[in-house]
Amino acid sequence: MRTATLALLLAVGSTAAAQEDPDLQKVQELQKKVHAVVDKTKAAYVFIGGGSGVCIDADGWILTNHHVAGGAQNWKVRFTGGKQYDAALVGFHPADDVALLKVKNGKDLPHIDLGDSDAMRVGDPVIAIGNPFALGNGNWEPTITHGIVSALHVYLDNPGYKDAVQTDAQINPGNSGGPLINMDGKVIGINGRIDVKRFLSRVNTGIGYAIPSNQIRRFLPHFKAGGRAFGGYMDGATVGECGDDRYENTGEFGEGVFIAGLTEETPAAKAGLTTGDIITDIEGHRPYNLNRFHGIVGSWPAGSVVKVKYKRFDAAKKEWAAKEAKVLLGDPEKLRAQEANVGNLFLGFTPSYDFDDLGVEVDEVTEKGPAAKAGLKSGDVIKKVDGGRVRDWKEFKAALNGKKAGQKLKLTVSRDDKELELEIVPEQRKVEGMPEEEGE
Repeated sequence: MRTATLALLLAVGSTAAAQEDPDLQKVQELQKKVHAVVDKTKAAYVFIGGGSGVCIDADGWILTNHHVAGGAQNWKVRFTGGKQYDAALVGFHPADDVALLKVKNGKDLPHIDLGDSDAMRVGDPVIAIGNPFALGNGNWEPTITHGIVSALHVYLDNPGYKDAVQTDAQINPGNSGGPLINMDGKVIGINGRIDVKRFLSRVNTGIGYAIPSNQIRRFLPHFKAGGRAFGGYMDGATVGECGDDRYENTGEFGEGVFIAGLTEETPAAKAGLTTGDIITDIEGHRPYNLNRFHGIVGSWPAGSVVKVKYKRFDAAKKEWAAKEAKVLLGDPEKLRAQEANVGNLFLGFTPSYDFDDLGVEVDEVTEKGPAAKAGLKSGDVIKKVDGGRVRDWKEFKAALNGKKAGQKLKLTVSRDDKELELEIVPEQRKVEGMPEEEGE
């Protein structure tokens, strides 16, 4: 009785103190908000092997690190509370340490939406959800830590976190692949690295890094298409730092980077850029130094076409002229090879991602596409390609390696317990902004 009375008095005292102290009131309000965000988001956390993940869609699309899930095709994953599902690796980006899994027959699963990482500011509060040192195994309850955004647009190598969000929220081994969440309850990053230089041991030192949600959002269509994704780069351009005194004079970072060299007949040259141009903006982001430049272009998938603002000195008028260009990121020839290597010829259908080793189930069929012309229907299960057995989407794509647009492929398809033989003629998948080959 005495303990209960003391607790009541402390609560009343705390409330009274908060009414008198606006700073204390703000702390209590933040604490309530943190509790609300945790209650809203914790159910979407996913245990993956010794690491973490987060479900971002009711159908069971799960984001994690490549170093967590990139080593195997099939996984047993558990959501908070311990419910287990079969999932498979669909798409991945080893260089940027991101992987996308899909829960087999996922439906109505708890999930968290991706937020706007570009809207975050240094000092904003964030929450990290993870499984440090596998402490949640068995109980299947993740660990919640709270901190702030301590830096933005951090450029790291090996692996290449090109535009990382830095946080002091406690992140340790086992947190990798888990979400960094804002106070709106949305994912603004996937936690993946910690800085261990201070104590030379794999424990948190107050510096952790997350891959930003906006970068991941740009890659999602590539991940869902299956296979490996590649980051963008400005092919043909050698870039240098301007080295101006803008920061010393104004407190702002430098205005851009300059083109130090340019190779003819490359995407950068074909877009109209030339030696001496100063790039001041890429898709609304200012490349104020060399690392930031590489961080911006690398956070777009190869094959993307980005809007570049730049200025060029007009010798006749003795003034700088503002210009714009659209630049394809990447080498067109390598892009074509990458598309072919992962089997991304245009087939006109999407798979259902049912990973039961029975074949590739057709989900949606594009009207008037190659699949529709071949007679494929939603619900069909592709068993063989040119007589070779395919048990899943990965094997199906492997069977298409080396195949060319216009080349007939024989498909053995199961429909209503009957086997059919169909012929499909893939078309060349168009990459936005890619120059056409002569004769195509």
